[in-house]
Amino acid sequence: MKIEQITVRDSFLSLLKETFEGPSGTSSFYTNPKPDSGLLGTIERINAREASMILPSSEASIAAHVHHTLYYLQVSGARLLDEKRRVDWDLSWRIHEVDEGTWQAFKSQLREEYENYMSRLRDISFTSEQTATVSAALAHSAYHLGALKQLINQLE
Repeated sequence: MKIEQITVRDSFLSLLKETFEGPSGTSSFYTNPKPDSGLLGTIERINAREASMILPSSEASIAAHVHHTLYYLQVSGARLLDEKRRVDWDLSWRIHEVDEGTWQAFKSQLREEYENYMSRLRDISFTSEQTATVSAALAHSAYHLGALKQLINQLE
């Protein structure tokens, strides 16, 4: 059975939007059905001091999770375009402490990379490799949304 490309594209766009922005309306697939419950809204409420804390349940700070998610989207976006790039996953986790300027830059860069990623999805043909790449990006980003929510709950 063949799934139409438009169905695949629309599904990915919808689920990535929920992951990063939160759901549209009052229902959701897996996040809180509230405004700003996606990754971008979740981290917006956090300041640099909180983002830099190493909390008891994690070896990585909130800032590290955000930096890693940004890096992952960059790598995944390049892969969608079949661009070859050297990947250093350890590098993506080296950030732990951030000042307010760096924290604001991370949040801005993550939003920009997410928007770029969504634009790429509108232009690709969804080969099996690209479908797997986007599936992995969705799962990976949703995981970090959950991890961030758990860390943020410890701040309260």
